[in-house]
Amino acid sequence: MKLWFLLLLLLLSTTAWAQVPAVERLQVQVRTHPQADTARVNLLNALAFEQRSTAPRISKASFEEALALARQLAYPLGEAQALLGLGFYYRKRNEYSLAQTYTEQAHLLFERLHDLRNQLACTYNLAYIFFGQGNYTQALDYSQQGLQLAEKLADPHWLVLMNAQLGIISTEVGEYSKARLYLEQCLQLARRYHNQSGVSQGLRGLGDLYRTQQKWAVARRYYEQDVLLARSLGDKPGALVEEMNVADMAEHQGRYNEVFAYCYQVLRQLRQLDVVGYLPWTQLVLARAHLHTNRPDSAIYYGKASLQASLRSGTKENIRDVSEVLAQASATTNSFSAAYCYQRLFTIYQDSLSSRDLIRRIAALQYGYELDRKQARIRQLTRTQQLIQQKNRQQQWLLSVSLVGLLLVGGLSAVLWRNNQQKQRAYALLEKQQTELVATQKQLVAAEKWAFVGEVSAGIAHELQNPLHFMKKFAEVSVALLDHDSHGTPTTDPASAELQQEIMAGLKQNLQEISQHGQRASSIIADMLVHARTGSAQRESVNINALVEENLLLASQIAASKEPPFQATIHTAFDAAAGQVAVVPAEIGRGLLNLFTNALHALETQQNQSAIGYQPVLRVSTERANGQIAIRIHDNGTGMTEEVKRQIFQPFFTTKPLGKGTGLGLSLAHDTITKGHGGMLQVDTKEGEFTEFVILLPA
Repeated sequence: MKLWFLLLLLLLSTTAWAQVPAVERLQVQVRTHPQADTARVNLLNALAFEQRSTAPRISKASFEEALALARQLAYPLGEAQALLGLGFYYRKRNEYSLAQTYTEQAHLLFERLHDLRNQLACTYNLAYIFFGQGNYTQALDYSQQGLQLAEKLADPHWLVLMNAQLGIISTEVGEYSKARLYLEQCLQLARRYHNQSGVSQGLRGLGDLYRTQQKWAVARRYYEQDVLLARSLGDKPGALVEEMNVADMAEHQGRYNEVFAYCYQVLRQLRQLDVVGYLPWTQLVLARAHLHTNRPDSAIYYGKASLQASLRSGTKENIRDVSEVLAQASATTNSFSAAYCYQRLFTIYQDSLSSRDLIRRIAALQYGYELDRKQARIRQLTRTQQLIQQKNRQQQWLLSVSLVGLLLVGGLSAVLWRNNQQKQRAYALLEKQQTELVATQKQLVAAEKWAFVGEVSAGIAHELQNPLHFMKKFAEVSVALLDHDSHGTPTTDPASAELQQEIMAGLKQNLQEISQHGQRASSIIADMLVHARTGSAQRESVNINALVEENLLLASQIAASKEPPFQATIHTAFDAAAGQVAVVPAEIGRGLLNLFTNALHALETQQNQSAIGYQPVLRVSTERANGQIAIRIHDNGTGMTEEVKRQIFQPFFTTKPLGKGTGLGLSLAHDTITKGHGGMLQVDTKEGEFTEFVILLPA
């Protein structure tokens, strides 16, 4: 009787324990297991992953405690899981540099442990990190690697996630048909395997796809479905984000009462859950709704809050959109000076985002080109293998016939003659097939080349629209200021006189802006056309030392003619053995001038930022060794971060202020040296200390 009673108590306690939520069970286990061992590391990591959505800061503390204990115990699996968790945490907060560092460290540990599933998790997070940084080619590459690994593992969970990720990234780069296929595949797999979180990702991705295409009603239906699903899953942050998506669609549809109802509710809950990353977006939607319902003061209140938060986080889309709302609201309240400032901010970020859209399209084209080239290479290798197998079979058959011929001495001559004819026909067929294969490959390369030429032409036209748009806007504002000034009556009032002076100053500044953007349009055309012509000119033999010295002198003269002028200490060490080199002087000279100009700019920036006593120094040297000419350009300027170093040779990437550079200088220099002259362009740098570029040209 006692045994039966004890068994009943054990069964009841086990059932009750199973009904306790996972977070609470893990919290109890962590508290009751204070021993510093691997079991506690595993419990801390499990608890942190459970709390990622509901309590992100608490989960971060658990991951950090698990990481410290795992390293103390030399427990690589626990260390790798904690690093991965921290990578997810910082990626969710848009702190991509830390997220990338932690995730790459975790990936190395999982590779040593041969843990494929966790390697897949790292690949998934890295794809979103590069996606968030605007490196779409790298993001697509990691996503494809992840999908292939998920297919190899036949893991339904990761197949759903990787299809969703590829759909989201394809939407961003404008590949809408591919995005729809990936997202529909994600939904199909998620429903087949009853993966509700995967269904949620698919619904959200399809909503984003149709939102990008401005199909507001269709996008809203997908978002509303996901709101209900996220609530049923207990995903409060996910439900809030989807409610904001619904509110955004309602604002585009003109349903402002619904916008207010959603936004005020979401604002309260975002602050309670500490999901601060979505506050600027919520405030932007509220500001737009207030503006459309003739409440400019409320629009300015929420718009300023959104703008301040967006400037801190660097979210360019939010900065552009909220600046436009603030400009319109300020104009409505007759705050013309503020409206003018916000309008300038809007046009600046509109220009920046238009350039980024071009980079997205180029990334999609580049990725498609690389994918097609790989597939063509696979087809070529397959065909070559088939031809080799066919040749081997023919040779085996020929050997067999020859052996039989030794036994049949009487018919040897006829058999050999016939086999020789067959062999000649086989080789002729093989030669014909190889010729056709080469011709097909040339056609593919030509088609890809013309596709890229078309994309660059579209980019030139698109880039020109932005400076011309600036010129048009500033001209309109100038006319408006003239009208305001001409309709006013002469007055001796100091305030009115000051307003007139401010208007005239604004006119002068607008005319300067029109001139600058006209010059920038010319610069964009020149740089992009030079980029397209790289390597097409005739080479000639030149004295490389004289060419380097000539462009160094030109760069220093340009720096000295600036306002205020800038001069640096320049040390040169030219190797007399460098001698004559066959190059295109104009192209190599242009690349050298870009590198010298960048070095002097870095020195000037470092001088402006450093304390008294800093001495800017530029060192330039040449050397002939191992059949190469090495040109070294070393400055003790600002240096570069690893993130900037990875992107400096990408077209349109620049660290200069908006409107000060096209981002084509280093890209052009790299293509001129590597593609046009078969050389190499290397860079070594350390942030805050130095940068050194090394040009290697065939001697």
